[in-house]
Amino acid sequence: MEPLLAAVRSGAALQTLLEEAAALHACGRCCLRLAGVRSADAYSARSLPNSGAEVLAALRGNAQGCDTADVDTDGGPSKRRRVEPSEGRELDAAAASAGVADGSAAAEAVQQQQVCTPAVCPLCLGLLQLPELACGGSALSGSNDAQLQLITTVSALNDPARYTSLNWGTSAAAAAADGPVAGAAPAAAAAPAEGEAEGGAPPGTGTIAVQRQAAEVPSLAAAAAGIAAQFELDSFALEVSLPASLAVRQQALAWRLRQLGTPEGEAAAAQLRKALDVKEAARLCFASALEAGVGKPHDPKSDMRIALSISHPDAAGESSWLATTNSSAGRQRRGWGRHGKQQRQQPKQQQQQQQGEQELPALTDAVVQRLAGMLQAEFAAGCPQAAAQLAVPAAPATVQLQGRRQPVHIGGRYLKLRRGIPQSPWFIDGARKGEGSVTEAIEQGVLPSLQADSYTLVSAGREDIDVRMLGEGRPFILEIHNARRRVPPPQQLQHLEARVAEASQGGVAVRGLFAASPSQLALLKQGEQEKQKSYVAVCWLPRPLSEADVALLAGTRDLEVQQETPIRVLHRRANLCRPKVIHELRAEALEGPPPGYFALHLRTQAGTYIKEFVHGDLGRTRPSLGDLLGCQAEIVSLDVTRIHMAFGAEPAVNDAA
Repeated sequence: MEPLLAAVRSGAALQTLLEEAAALHACGRCCLRLAGVRSADAYSARSLPNSGAEVLAALRGNAQGCDTADVDTDGGPSKRRRVEPSEGRELDAAAASAGVADGSAAAEAVQQQQVCTPAVCPLCLGLLQLPELACGGSALSGSNDAQLQLITTVSALNDPARYTSLNWGTSAAAAAADGPVAGAAPAAAAAPAEGEAEGGAPPGTGTIAVQRQAAEVPSLAAAAAGIAAQFELDSFALEVSLPASLAVRQQALAWRLRQLGTPEGEAAAAQLRKALDVKEAARLCFASALEAGVGKPHDPKSDMRIALSISHPDAAGESSWLATTNSSAGRQRRGWGRHGKQQRQQPKQQQQQQQGEQELPALTDAVVQRLAGMLQAEFAAGCPQAAAQLAVPAAPATVQLQGRRQPVHIGGRYLKLRRGIPQSPWFIDGARKGEGSVTEAIEQGVLPSLQADSYTLVSAGREDIDVRMLGEGRPFILEIHNARRRVPPPQQLQHLEARVAEASQGGVAVRGLFAASPSQLALLKQGEQEKQKSYVAVCWLPRPLSEADVALLAGTRDLEVQQETPIRVLHRRANLCRPKVIHELRAEALEGPPPGYFALHLRTQAGTYIKEFVHGDLGRTRPSLGDLLGCQAEIVSLDVTRIHMAFGAEPAVNDAA
């Protein structure tokens, strides 16, 4: 009470504000925040009165406590706990033992024997009235206590049956994984491909179903213990998300004070603008209580978050009118589709209405400022009557707590050692294309140890399904969402590398796994368009490769080619002409195959279509290898041998070597 006493002594305006709050049956902690008190100890003090009327009584030196709380200063409902119909037998028994025939007198006799329970606070909807928010818990509890729910998620990512559809080692491509067979026919010019060598297609992880579950818990301590049992954590940060209806009720109190028509009312309304936001008050109240329950300190910088939110049956009706008056709610935006055509995007609100969902405005600074800038007539026209009059809610809010970890990152390099493996899951008419995918192999080897909800694979480009990734491997980072376990130390990450190879039966390998940072993820995305890549392609000419051909290609440096969108991907990419640079070319005759076959080594700019550079794509790539050699050229197989970019903890490679 000392911080509140000090605040009251500072001015009479706060006294008027607290008197009005007491008349509305506000709770004791809301009185603290109306006074602008920012001390966590003050909100958790056991001596703090439960209701605004008791706060006033304490300030005035009145020791009546609950009797003062029963005074109905504005004709509203009593602050004592309402006697439920199920207690009729207790009332009859009390009346009989007391010799009282009047049932109402018996009810009063029973109530005098019971502890007073404050009404649901109309300013916080009962959020700040949880008994456990007091140090050591509170002795006062009753039917008006807020319900507590622990929110958990169950992801299909952790279901072992998720991997039963994988066909590792069974594709026809796996039989010819080591390269072309001598005398094989040239590959078709427009062979089907999963993705482009340029890596522009967005990575995919397939659909991962995540089910949200809510379970009632008896206490805040039980909810905290449930979160601590799910997650490995050293600390936590509390995130508070509340409905905008609380801001609506706060603004209704401001108009109520102004309607008093007195200087004291205007001064109290001005004092209200200095009040502590209910979200900040909730942080002060719940952070210390959760620290005790979780057994770990609160740290705003922690990657482990405990999200606190509330649901209330009146919240939708009291805040939905803010969404309908939003001038930008019906605005449509334009975006570019995958085929280069402008597509009209539906507003989020319209999409949710079509899906049977409704997004309620959240309590944000923007909402508070918008309500403060409204004229009284506009506020009165839109605000529901119950909120405008600050009626005491019939029931308290349901407080929901959910633990979740910020995304963690694991980086490394992957190698694709067999053809017939796409980078991401690929299905055509419900049938899987290829053995499995690089993404699923890494998922199956790495993700089970983290018990996450979902993930995204971000890589430095991608290769076609019929292209191997050799050499040092392709840099990638797994962005892992809501992992229950921490990223393993380096020694354990090496064991995960072996699991990837085992899961894919040798088709995919990873090396150099490490705990990555968000900044490294940003650098990986940036380097995707700036890097250079080296390839080796087995090509075919209708004539033997001559020494003049070898010399011509060896002398070609920084050749600029104009590449129109390949025919094989034209159905899903914009028809554009992209200039690309071939930095180096080197031809090498092969001993085994018949004349006409040779190995072509290339170093190119990121995004170059190698297959189309070889065969020309019906003239859509100019010049092509066939143009340079003056004859038809076809590609038989292609391997990526190096991605020229520094990544992870490894030292930068001198590309000039």
